[in-house]
Amino acid sequence: MPHHFGRAALPLLCLALAASVTPARAEQAPSIQVGSDTRAKSVTECLKDAKFAITETGLSVTFTSGPHIGGAGTLRGTGAAVLVTCLEQGGRTFIEVVGTSLDGGAAEEARNRVRTITMGPPS
Repeated sequence: MPHHFGRAALPLLCLALAASVTPARAEQAPSIQVGSDTRAKSVTECLKDAKFAITETGLSVTFTSGPHIGGAGTLRGTGAAVLVTCLEQGGRTFIEVVGTSLDGGAAEEARNRVRTITMGPPS
């Protein structure tokens, strides 16, 4: 026996379906934390420092490609990943560190720890 919905019922049905799906999808979206600045260091030195920072944070380096180096692993008992980009900018290097995880605290920790070591003190 087919079911037919009247025009008035269809918007309510769509609203009910959207409301039931949206919270579950939002819970699965990763947190993304970004930090950037420039430093008086070479791109080579920046990438070397970033590699050290990733492993010192307890993550594994998962790839290197051009001005990027990335790592992933577990922080705070959940998966986390970090991406560092080092770009020459005049006599300085622009450094961007992105941390991501389903746990916002782990994403923030990954970004902060790797950023602090990679960038070093202001210069």
